[in-house]
Amino acid sequence: TNVENNNNKFYLMQLLKGNDCKKYYVWLRWGRVGYNEQNNLEHFGCDLDEAKRFFCQNLISNENLRFVIKCETIEQLKSLPVPESKLDKRTQNLIQLICNIQAMEEALLEMKFDARKNPLGKLSSTQTKAGYAALKEIETYIKTNKFNSAFIEANNTYYTLIPHEFGRNTPPLIKTIQQLKHEIELLEALDGIEIAFTTLNTDPNTRLNPIDQHYEQLKCKLYSIEKNEDIYILIDKYLQSTHASTHQQYKMEIVHVFKVERENENTLFKDVGNKMLLWHGSRLANFAGIMRQGLRIAPPEAPGTGYMFGKGLYFTDISSKSANYCYPTPSKNTGLVLLTEVALGKCHELLHADNNAHRLPEGLSSVKGLGSIAPNLKNAVTLDDGVVVPMGPAESTNVVNPKGYTLNYNEYIVYDTKQVRIRYLIILNFLFK
Repeated sequence: TNVENNNNKFYLMQLLKGNDCKKYYVWLRWGRVGYNEQNNLEHFGCDLDEAKRFFCQNLISNENLRFVIKCETIEQLKSLPVPESKLDKRTQNLIQLICNIQAMEEALLEMKFDARKNPLGKLSSTQTKAGYAALKEIETYIKTNKFNSAFIEANNTYYTLIPHEFGRNTPPLIKTIQQLKHEIELLEALDGIEIAFTTLNTDPNTRLNPIDQHYEQLKCKLYSIEKNEDIYILIDKYLQSTHASTHQQYKMEIVHVFKVERENENTLFKDVGNKMLLWHGSRLANFAGIMRQGLRIAPPEAPGTGYMFGKGLYFTDISSKSANYCYPTPSKNTGLVLLTEVALGKCHELLHADNNAHRLPEGLSSVKGLGSIAPNLKNAVTLDDGVVVPMGPAESTNVVNPKGYTLNYNEYIVYDTKQVRIRYLIILNFLFK
């Protein structure tokens, strides 16, 4: 990618071995990202050495291109009958929802990532880490307001590592914090999806249904909760009573609730007290990774600017604030949110953003960003295990930041993943007005 010259091209080269194991080919594809490509298939018969020479010659001659080289064997598989799933229908539907590759690709395309030229499962964690590093460099130029040639080259590097589709438009320079946040969100989504791909490989020779295989690979037990159960009724009340007045573009209704038990999460849980049941929302495409590895904190390579209170796990007591992170639309109106038990301990209460908030004062275990509207704790419900549910309605807290912008709603942040355990997963239907 070269932003100044409006270049946003790709070049892909594969050395292939034929099914009969005696013939070799080099397949070349090139073009502008997002547009019809050109391609050429070179035949080398049984001469592997000549095929290698041609491949390496092209690799060296394109010295301005960055290549990621991978080797893999693709086997032709026999078609076998698919056994019936042993899971209940609701769980089957959930697994299909969170392991839907097409939905993952569509989510990334909405974020301008071209999954066709960089197929899911092919983008390595090394590439995404390099992408984070490029964004971190871009961040330094944004902070100092230096948009020089080195800044442009950092943009070129990022777009080369992480292919975007902008059509014939010039790739936009990442010059604002908002743009930077968008790209961080894209890399977070890519990280989660790559976890899903490396984890959720199905074995065609097994006697398990592919859905059942995915369920086992998640290493997470899911228990369906009925509508007449007390916890379902409480969750529905919590959802509706904390739907903020500023988020009235849609209504939410529960499709189903699952109790979640992730492998080892209870054993590793770090109970520092002051436990609350809080909301966390994310894109559908992220949930296979979340279920498999839990909620994760942004890596060291990621810029710190994109996080209001530093790199941590963010939660809220306002259901619709969390639901907004599902990014629902009238045409894609199904989303997932989590209710998570968060051990907050003693909170460091803040009125304004602080990128270094993760450096907690001694004796404190979390950060609470104070919002101007929040549930009144007089209405809170305490569960049998001591976890507090901050039930609505939300009302004015009279909190004002004298130094500037006041948060609309509370934010709760922890910086240790062991202070969190996922309790419930809720499938939502968004009813747009």
